[in-house]
Amino acid sequence: MKKRTNILMLFVFILTLATSCDDFNDLNVDPTTSTTANPKSLISKVQISYSGDRETQWRSLAAYHMSITQMISDGWTISHGQAYKLDISYMEYMWKSSYREINDLILAIQEANKKPELANYSAVGRILKVMIFAQLTDTYGDLPYFEAGAQADVNNLHPAYDKQEDIYNDFFKELKEAANQLDESLALEGDLIYNGDVDKWRKFANSLRLRYAMRLVNVNESKAETEAVLAINDGVMQSIDDAATVEHGNFNVSTSGAVEIRGNGFSQVQNFSEEIMVACETYVAYLRENNDPRLHMLFGMYAAYEEDATSRYNSKSSTETSVEITQEYLAKYGVTEGYAPGYFLWEAPEGAPADIWSPRFVEKNGRTVQINKFFKSVQVRRNLTRIDLPSIYQSYSEVELWIAEAAHKGWTNFQGDAKAHYKKAIFANIDELVQILGASPNLNLNADVYAENLWNTTADKLEAINMQHYVNNFYNGIEGFANWRRSGFPKLVPTTTNAYTDQELNGLIPRRFPYPNTEMNFNRDNLEAHLYNGVNFWGAPVWWDNSLTRGVDVSL
Repeated sequence: MKKRTNILMLFVFILTLATSCDDFNDLNVDPTTSTTANPKSLISKVQISYSGDRETQWRSLAAYHMSITQMISDGWTISHGQAYKLDISYMEYMWKSSYREINDLILAIQEANKKPELANYSAVGRILKVMIFAQLTDTYGDLPYFEAGAQADVNNLHPAYDKQEDIYNDFFKELKEAANQLDESLALEGDLIYNGDVDKWRKFANSLRLRYAMRLVNVNESKAETEAVLAINDGVMQSIDDAATVEHGNFNVSTSGAVEIRGNGFSQVQNFSEEIMVACETYVAYLRENNDPRLHMLFGMYAAYEEDATSRYNSKSSTETSVEITQEYLAKYGVTEGYAPGYFLWEAPEGAPADIWSPRFVEKNGRTVQINKFFKSVQVRRNLTRIDLPSIYQSYSEVELWIAEAAHKGWTNFQGDAKAHYKKAIFANIDELVQILGASPNLNLNADVYAENLWNTTADKLEAINMQHYVNNFYNGIEGFANWRRSGFPKLVPTTTNAYTDQELNGLIPRRFPYPNTEMNFNRDNLEAHLYNGVNFWGAPVWWDNSLTRGVDVSL
């Protein structure tokens, strides 16, 4: 494991940040403090807050990115996307929070560029800005890019929209320049991702460049190949120690106020009140049917003792009142499952078992555990719902899968063929679950045999590679949504009959977020030309996707 920066350092950075902003102009200005943005504190804040903001993780990642791609299901507000229920108010969260982070990074870069000794802060700011902008444009499509943040200088409240193709071209330039700008002889303090290791930042920049190069395979394969090969040759991640991760602290919104960025935002969602999150059967079935050793490393059966089962909260895996009963459940009922895609937990899916509304029971520790309807599906294991769970912005296993695809296409023979990199990716992902996230290891695992068999029995090697992206991306669901659209895997059966389904989709699956009402109302003149046939339609593809049906099972 890499050496981690103590999360408590963030207190210092936030206190510094509090003196660096001039949002209140001249009101109550303390003449003894600085009003100049501090690049170190701004970058540290963004590193932790981008995955520590519960509201964005809730309304974007869980509610739509992960549930549209049938990774998770729930009772209501976590997973609107499983039934394609359009809640336009939710579309504001990622947009606003991302631009807030981007604006902080632009301020950090501007200040760092004034002093040569701060070059590393400028470079890191540029890398993070690309990563956040990429997830933003991959989610919404065309958006303000070149003028974003300009209001810090010229009060531009109506920035122009840019084409995603132009934005992506600038990504490649920015990442290349930022990697070259990094300087081992200069300081990089307060770095919560790599603890100031400039070489690892350079690998991260090149690995992101590889990720975005592979996005282009359906619209500009020549450009995709060129950028991918250059990124690989310039040096990408080589081990799980190179993974871009950030530690979180045990700080939850429910216990420390409405604004909290230090705890893992995705875990905060799972721990919040009576919100219930279970795994979707589409995701679980792939693991189960391939005897994937990660199934029960990631998920387990949880419920409450009979006398405690009156409250749903008591049966959640994230609560200490729940009891882990995976082996007992398997022994009695034979199989663990996720919840059917396209339904909320309080609905009865088509073909549901006759006892769907009736509880099931198992014995544990000489006591009866009652498994009510909501908890007949596997939940994320308790240890993986903890508030201080690290966040992974890019994993080494992801990078190996990109190299595997590039090798399969004949673009590179870097350190082995496609099969070799595919197997490395699986080994790495298992190690990442244990060594980074703290999952319990599977002691009966023979990873080499598993990976070998899965490669050999999957006829379409692109399917083999991209289904591993699907598995890997459970803890990076925004990337999972992006790669499903790019690769077409898995093939998802669309939701068409749920009462909450947006019928404007006409049997399709959402492929982007619609633009927020704030943009439709206050920047419409700039936005208008970038709508889909004049409509703010979330079934429309983004530029690099260029398909309404890739990844959709249209056989039914």
